[in-house]
Amino acid sequence: MSQQPPPEPPPPPPKQPFSLADAGIAALVATGYGIPVPSALLFGAATVAPFDGALFIAVALCLAGWLGLTVWTYRAIRRRGRAPFQVASEVLALLILPAWGMAYSHEANDTCAVQACDAGTTAFRPLAEPEVYGLLALHVLTALAYVVSRRRPEALLGPAELLVHAALLLAIALHALLAVHFGLWALGGLLVPPLLLPCVAPVLTVAFYSVELRARLVRRGVETAAPTPLAAAPAPLAAAEAAYRAGPPQPQAPLPPPPAIHRPTLWRALAVSPLLLGIHAVVHAAWLGHPAAALQVFTRTCGYTLSQLPIVTLPGDCHYLCTVATRGHAWLVRPLRLGRRGGTPILVNRQLAIANAFEELLHERWPRFGRAARRLYDRLGLPVSRYIGAAWAADLVYLAMKPLEWAFYLALLLLDPRAPEARIDRMYR
Repeated sequence: MSQQPPPEPPPPPPKQPFSLADAGIAALVATGYGIPVPSALLFGAATVAPFDGALFIAVALCLAGWLGLTVWTYRAIRRRGRAPFQVASEVLALLILPAWGMAYSHEANDTCAVQACDAGTTAFRPLAEPEVYGLLALHVLTALAYVVSRRRPEALLGPAELLVHAALLLAIALHALLAVHFGLWALGGLLVPPLLLPCVAPVLTVAFYSVELRARLVRRGVETAAPTPLAAAPAPLAAAEAAYRAGPPQPQAPLPPPPAIHRPTLWRALAVSPLLLGIHAVVHAAWLGHPAAALQVFTRTCGYTLSQLPIVTLPGDCHYLCTVATRGHAWLVRPLRLGRRGGTPILVNRQLAIANAFEELLHERWPRFGRAARRLYDRLGLPVSRYIGAAWAADLVYLAMKPLEWAFYLALLLLDPRAPEARIDRMYR
């Protein structure tokens, strides 16, 4: 008896082509929902050890983790379908990021006066309060129209269909204006997503609303252009049936036309959307008692594209890490004397004097490198020093700066042509 050959394995499924839309959704979901871990890692690295390689290692780990999560999400989309991840990205863009951005806006500096020390690091409030609450209500209504359009793709009855199209158009214009107002902050949200991702929310919203509006208009266009069913042909005479070949029982339907948007619906929506915007402006003006209240959410701010208020720079006392460290317990930080910075008295210990002597040497020997080092220190040291208030925290900063103090003193010994102690002693005299 001959042995049967083993059955051949089924052929592998065809490889799916790369989808840019699926990759974009995967990157958005991975970035938006995976952001707490890298944010905590970067914040911890920047505050605990801002001057060594910890920050570089943290950034590398965050990039590797983000890339791995994006690839995993993309493969899950290709296996399971786009629907659940599409909903997750929509919730992120329409709900989570706006709420996050509102919290940022509320906590940011609500005045246009800033001290000179904070001029390069202070983020001003991008949307004026209480005007922003009216803008938030308009966003909720347009988001509701988007949800209705997604849930009910078929044509709605009465004016509801027209209102959905007009609301989507209004939302596109509104969020495009927000993206213009944020300006470079939106670009920064793409480059530094853990901190500025809410600034990208208007761009994402415009993309989602535009895709949905076009799809809905195309569906209305296809429905309008669909041919009506033809009536059945009359029964032919018996003589004709004998003379000619019998044709098909029913006439063949013509091919459907290529999909196109329904232009009449688009024109009507373009006419109605300014009416909706006008209603919003009137309600906003009646609420706040100012005819331009709806515009003041953008103009009554400073530092952004549509802002109208000037930024006022005030003189201030610039305290950096070494200066803050002198606020620690005297038995540890050992203040030597009082000095003056910008007309304000400050405590001076040996660590602060050595650090400033080293900076003075840099400006004398290598001025370009000294200016670059100062700019970097302003970006890192000044914001971190804002979180140091207690004496025990100043003690920790003092101890963390000890290796740098020794490195600065060694550099003075090797590079300073004059006596290092004389340079150290005259700091803040």
